[in-house]
Amino acid sequence: MICPICRCGNTRPGFASVTLERDSTTLLFKDVPAQVCDNCGEEFIDETASANLLHTAETAAREGVQVELRRYAAA
Repeated sequence: MICPICRCGNTRPGFASVTLERDSTTLLFKDVPAQVCDNCGEEFIDETASANLLHTAETAAREGVQVELRRYAAA
């Protein structure tokens, strides 16, 4: 796919790091599958991975997690 940000590069399968913050909870997810632009480096995460991240973050917030680093795991 042509990158919608720079309009010069093509996206390729790769990985991203995603930080989610809510109130006093901060979560950093490593190795999240993404499409990454080979020109500008912009990362695009699909709907399934996004939903998984949000569900995991919601659970962590309910459990009282304040700061945590996690490796992405598909549901």
